[in-house]
Amino acid sequence: MTTSFQLHRREKPDSSKFIAVLERRGDRNYVPFFEMIPNYFAELSGIEPPKEINFGNNSPYYLPTFAYYFQAMAQMGFDIGIINLYGFCGFPGYHHGRKVQGDDGAITDWESFEKYKWPSANDINVDMMADTAALAPEGMGVWTGGPAPFQVSMDELLGFNRLAMLTYDDPDLVKAVADKVGSIMVEIIDICCSLPFIQGFEFCGDMGHKTATMLSPDVMRQYYLPWHKKACDSAHNHGKKIILHSCGNLAAIMSDIVACGYDGKHSYEDNIIPGIIDLHKEYGKKIALLGGVDVDFLCRASEEQIRQRVRDYIDAMAPDGGYCLGSGNSIPDYVPIESYWAMLDEGLKYGR
Repeated sequence: MTTSFQLHRREKPDSSKFIAVLERRGDRNYVPFFEMIPNYFAELSGIEPPKEINFGNNSPYYLPTFAYYFQAMAQMGFDIGIINLYGFCGFPGYHHGRKVQGDDGAITDWESFEKYKWPSANDINVDMMADTAALAPEGMGVWTGGPAPFQVSMDELLGFNRLAMLTYDDPDLVKAVADKVGSIMVEIIDICCSLPFIQGFEFCGDMGHKTATMLSPDVMRQYYLPWHKKACDSAHNHGKKIILHSCGNLAAIMSDIVACGYDGKHSYEDNIIPGIIDLHKEYGKKIALLGGVDVDFLCRASEEQIRQRVRDYIDAMAPDGGYCLGSGNSIPDYVPIESYWAMLDEGLKYGR
């Protein structure tokens, strides 16, 4: 399959390059890519897709999809791929028999907390994860990831309004929910990072909006960040890496995030201050910064503006060894393919 947007990678995948960035000893002459959710696999890789692409755990196309995903990602210039926590269904937000929407969380009081059907780390199908990882081409690293406690509490279990009120009305319930989710996820990280085929874990959970953290920094420090510290310790105890994906303005707790021990941080927006370059100036010697090319910018900017942004970011951050190129968040369908192509193509030309 040949398209006008096909990328032309010169070298084979080498996950050690990505690991080097997480250790802040990356090479300016090889800037790896990172994308939480990429897109346009067929067009950018030139590889014919399978009959159906379906990343769902129960899909009959699951393994063929991941085989294709790994091949395409390698061709597009990536050195790692992220696989599912196969068998783990997360923390479903169901209330009165229907899926939670908005602020109607699955847990409303202590009684519903006790009745909630909590998942188990043992739900993970390690054999299926191993079969999936075996599909990665030589040199490509395999990662996995899962949800962090604040976003689970906010989105599925309590709902934001109830969560905010309970921090005053019943802080013990807030802590109980955070501790339950956190303990399950740390056990999952411990299992995953003990697996020889897993290089690292992406802990995902938005904690901020455009101007501040979703709840006060003190609340974040009291109930949620201790679990981030335990998550980092768990991964590092197995000699594996761990990165945080979290949207929003986290300036008030960024030093706490660094102190947790994360190897890398992902998700940035142009309209959030401080921006990625300023964060790099302050924290770049302590934590790698991943991505940063704003998604809205990718949608609106010209090809030359995108290429210039890539060059500016590489010049500003890659020489210090702790930067990967990628979008500020992910690549949904509304990002024009020509924009995503221009970003990656310039990365291959200017960053390697």
